[in-house]
Amino acid sequence: MEIGFLAGRAASLSTLHPDLHRAVIRAPTGLSRIEALSNHVHRENSAVRIDIRREGADRRVICEVLGFQNSPFVGFAEWKVIAGIIDIVRSAAGSDWRPSEITFISRGRPSDATLEAYGNTRIRTGQPCGSVLVAAADLARPCIDRRSTSDTVNDPLMPPQTPSGLGDAWDFVSALRALIRPYLAQGHPHLSLVAEIVGMSERTLQRRLAKSGSTYSDIVQDARFSIASDLMADSDLNIADIAFAAGYGNAPHFSRAFKRLTGMTPREYRGGLVCS
Repeated sequence: MEIGFLAGRAASLSTLHPDLHRAVIRAPTGLSRIEALSNHVHRENSAVRIDIRREGADRRVICEVLGFQNSPFVGFAEWKVIAGIIDIVRSAAGSDWRPSEITFISRGRPSDATLEAYGNTRIRTGQPCGSVLVAAADLARPCIDRRSTSDTVNDPLMPPQTPSGLGDAWDFVSALRALIRPYLAQGHPHLSLVAEIVGMSERTLQRRLAKSGSTYSDIVQDARFSIASDLMADSDLNIADIAFAAGYGNAPHFSRAFKRLTGMTPREYRGGLVCS
C-alpha cells in the first residue's frame, strides 16, 4: 500500500501512453476526461477497467485491476489507477481537491503519509472494489486548462489570451478552439473559413487535427461548451439565450449536449454553482 501510494504520487497525466493522454486532455470537463480514461485505458494497461456509477448527488468511479484481486500486490496496482483518477478530477476541481471516500480491495493499512495527504477523506480497505467517490458537481466543472480569462468571461465571444503557465498545453487545438469562438453565435463556421484564416488547405487542417487526436467537430463542440459554461457561471442570461450565444440551434439541443459533457442539465449545473 505504501509503495503504491508513493508510485501514484510520482505519476502524472503526462506519463500516460500518448494516445490515452491526448484523449484525456482534449476532453473539456472532469466527467468527459474520466469517460475518455475509461474508453482508452486499455492502451495503458489491458488489465484495468474503469466505470462510473451514480450514488445520489455523487459519482463513484470504479477501478478494477483484473488478475490482481487475490494478489498481495493488489494495493500497489490499485493505487496507480486511483492516483490517476484523482489527478484527472483535480484538473477540473483544483489541485487541493480531495475525494470524500477512497476504497480498496487490499486489506493493507494505509500509511501515515497517505492519511496525512488525504486529510478528511474516508479510506476503506477490504472492500469489493477500488473506487473514488466524487461529487457530481466537481466532475461537471470545465477543466482548468479550458477555463477562460476574466476578459473572456466579460465578453465570451472574444478569443481568450493564452493562459500563463500552460506552455505546451496551449497547442494548436487550443488555439483553434479560441479562434472560432467569435464565429459561433452565427452558427457552425464552415471548415473552409477556418482553414482560410489559419492559412491552410482544408485537407491539411484536417490532417493536423487528426495528428492531435481531434476533429473539427470536436473543436466546435468544445468551443461552444466553453462559451456556454462561461455564461452559465458569470451571467444572468436564461438558458435559451445562452444556447443561442454559443451557437446551438435551440435550448433542448444545448441541454442534451451540455448533459453529455457534464452529467448535469444546465439548470442543475447552475443550481450547483449557486450552492457552492
